[in-house]
Amino acid sequence: MCSSKEIEILRQVCGQDFVLMTPGIRPIGAPLDDQKRVMTPKQALDLGATHLVIGRPITQANDSKQAALEILESL
Repeated sequence: MCSSKEIEILRQVCGQDFVLMTPGIRPIGAPLDDQKRVMTPKQALDLGATHLVIGRPITQANDSKQAALEILESL
């Protein structure tokens, strides 16, 4: 588990096979809520995150399925 700001250094130190689960992922335009170290899904994956934790932008959306689909399309 690491913040999005730690992905790049952990990927360099731990190698490509190391699992990096990253919370605080927010699609463009989503409110930050209480998150301080945020990044878009694409940015996090491009840096080497393997698992993204995207909670409230999906669970609190008016249409959760559509919110998830839009995130997938952004990748």
